[in-house]
Amino acid sequence: LILYADQPDFQQTNVIQGDIGEGTGGVTEVLKRRIVLPMGASLAETDHVIGHELVHAFQYDITTPFSQQGVPGAERLPLWFIEGMAEYMSLGPVDPNTAMWMRDAVKQNKLPTIKELNNSAKYFPYRWGQALWAYVAGRWGDRAIPDLLTAASATGDTESAFTKLLGGTTGQL
Repeated sequence: LILYADQPDFQQTNVIQGDIGEGTGGVTEVLKRRIVLPMGASLAETDHVIGHELVHAFQYDITTPFSQQGVPGAERLPLWFIEGMAEYMSLGPVDPNTAMWMRDAVKQNKLPTIKELNNSAKYFPYRWGQALWAYVAGRWGDRAIPDLLTAASATGDTESAFTKLLGGTTGQL
């Protein structure tokens, strides 16, 4: 865990290659599993980001075959799947911000399908994915989360994983 005092110091890190944008709250390296982040505006915010990034480290560990030192299967999955899961695992099933997004979408009749969530430019993967994972865990139990992660990362096909493990297509879900 590499923790910087503020956002400008974090953005200048040489631990991660490439530029880090102002909106980036933290990064987990795929291969070394180092978590790099700045202190947040509050301890609660910092705690949330550390929890979120730890989920990514575990996702990478779970989806990398033990005998291989390659890229984890989690890298093949859509952002709503990976980021939404990290938000669900770090925030829990009820988050006021996500609930506000869901209420607004339902009221305006603009609730996206799971297939539409692949358009991360239009649908923010953190909120929408977190809501989906909260629903899945609420209906099928928390055990469905690692089972779906393992199944989907093996093939990169979220549709078949949901169909196989939940008994219906993502369209039905």
